[in-house]
Amino acid sequence: MFLGVVRGTVVASQKDPGLEGAMLRIVQPVNHDRSPAGTLLVAVDGHASREGDLVYLVKGKEACIPWKKSSLAPIDAAIVGLVEGMSV
Repeated sequence: MFLGVVRGTVVASQKDPGLEGAMLRIVQPVNHDRSPAGTLLVAVDGHASREGDLVYLVKGKEACIPWKKSSLAPIDAAIVGLVEGMSV
C-alpha cells in the first residue's frame, strides 16, 4: 500500500468490459510529506476521489481485488481509500 495525490482524470470511451463503469484517475505517488515518489500512474477509483485528494493505493495483482465488478479486470493500480489525516 502506498500514498498518492490525484492529479487528473482519464477519459476512455472504450474500455475492457471488466472496467465498465470504472473511473480512472491519474495519480502521483508521494512520500509521507507529499513529496513525489515516482512517476505518474493510472489507477481505478472506487472511492470518488477528486483532483488534489491524498489517497492510498495498492498495485499489482491485489489491485483488482477491491474492484467488485470483475476479479479478472486488467487493473494494475487501485485507489482503496481517501486519507483524511495522518500522523507520522
